[in-house]
Amino acid sequence: MFSALVRLRYKLMWAQVRTDSGKIALFFGLYLLIGVFAIFMALGGLGGALAAVELGRGEMVARLMLAGLMMNGIGLSLLFGLGPSEAFTEGSLRRYPLDSQERFVIRHFIGLLDPVWLLLIAGIIGLVFGFIWFGGESVLAGIPASVLFILANYLLTVTLLTVIGLLMQTRRGATLLGALMILLLSFGPLAISSLTPGTRDRMWQVVDLCLRILPPGAAASMITGQDLLKVAGGAGLLILWCVSMFMLLRTIEKKPRVSEPGRAGAIVWDNLYDQTAGIFGSRYRPMVSRSLRYHLRCNIIRFSLISSPLVILMLRYLIPGYGEKSHLSMSIAIFFILSSANGAAMMLNLFGYDGAGIRRFAVLPIRFADALKAASLASLILRGIAFLVAFTLWVIIYRNRSLTWQAVLIVLTVSVAGMIMFNGLGLWVSIFAPKRGDFEAMWNNRLSLGANIVVIGGAIIPFWVMITVMERIQPETLSRLWWAPALFLVLCVGFYGFSLKFIDIPLRSRKEKLINLLSGASDN
Repeated sequence: MFSALVRLRYKLMWAQVRTDSGKIALFFGLYLLIGVFAIFMALGGLGGALAAVELGRGEMVARLMLAGLMMNGIGLSLLFGLGPSEAFTEGSLRRYPLDSQERFVIRHFIGLLDPVWLLLIAGIIGLVFGFIWFGGESVLAGIPASVLFILANYLLTVTLLTVIGLLMQTRRGATLLGALMILLLSFGPLAISSLTPGTRDRMWQVVDLCLRILPPGAAASMITGQDLLKVAGGAGLLILWCVSMFMLLRTIEKKPRVSEPGRAGAIVWDNLYDQTAGIFGSRYRPMVSRSLRYHLRCNIIRFSLISSPLVILMLRYLIPGYGEKSHLSMSIAIFFILSSANGAAMMLNLFGYDGAGIRRFAVLPIRFADALKAASLASLILRGIAFLVAFTLWVIIYRNRSLTWQAVLIVLTVSVAGMIMFNGLGLWVSIFAPKRGDFEAMWNNRLSLGANIVVIGGAIIPFWVMITVMERIQPETLSRLWWAPALFLVLCVGFYGFSLKFIDIPLRSRKEKLINLLSGASDN
């Protein structure tokens, strides 16, 4: 039975590869496979073990490398939605002659055979055998340590995904999770950077102490332990993690799914949404207001809008060591990237989260194209608000870097031009490369191939331009050309106006196909 389910799992994966989104996943999967394999060969696995032995600090290096592998497992699972929820659901396995415990074991064992987890397992095994080979550590301790660490890491990741899924079932939980992410990603780095060197050292000592208690520290103690007591202590701690995560996961999965009760209230007319939409006139006001209300309830769109302003922190925390000379060119590049990624889930898939509701636009007393244009205008409003937050943070954080009015004007103009240009592209991508999205899902909500090309191009091209500018053009020259981005802004406004005017022509020919695809009729 188990082998049949494993074969079925990989047949389903191959079937998914042949779809449009599957081709994207295969492309990025092969890219990540090559990159991760190169990292494991160069820095991880055997190389990491050899470096640890040469440095004479085997346990510390093993602890840090295992912690990195654990964070990779958690991060990739959160990003791509990997795990048992993507392998076989509890409901689908009820069709087979299996009891509750057998379904639990099979679901998670098949989830552990996911390709990403197989890569991580290869890295862990390579590290363990590197210590055995180069460091002369015990095989009897190393192999059980790798098995227990893999199991503990997987159970911890799945438990975390399950808890996040429960939180996302209610609007209050989704809001709480979003606020927590903002605090961790924004104020966390700011708080760390403000610490004194002595306080920072003490903080890293606390982090190292926590790692000793977590699975990476326990596994490192087993792998590099020179006495039976240390090996037994690490094994006991790993077993404790496995048992506790197993029991917690079983308890959570047995709980019935909760749903937030509907709250009835008086209908409020002419609220903030209606007033904001009123700037576009009576033709678009109702549809823009509807789009604002609807899309702000979508988890992935809310998270994208809330988290995108944090991209500007790349200047300080992800690209350290850059000088005053390159600050302006890097700021321009980062804000242009922000204009492509900010709210991309809505901007490049304007009808994608309407589902079967897209059919109403064909029967309402409005033009079908007006619904698309209204969604694009609503996207521009939301992206503009997120940009203003990011721009304000940039001015506050980097005010001491001798910001001139020319630099501020250049960044502002390029950002607005980029937002308008990508909104124009979003109109075309939404009808030529649409994708049905999951309104409730927070993770594993991928864009179409066309949308990914736009987002990736909007990230790669600015970096290449930035590198060229940094090498050949001085900041003073850039400041003297403060008027040049205004020409780019005029071109982008013209392109957006052209798109709004002429998008009706291709939309009329693709209207029926678009409705069938996004409403799910083409799946039948």
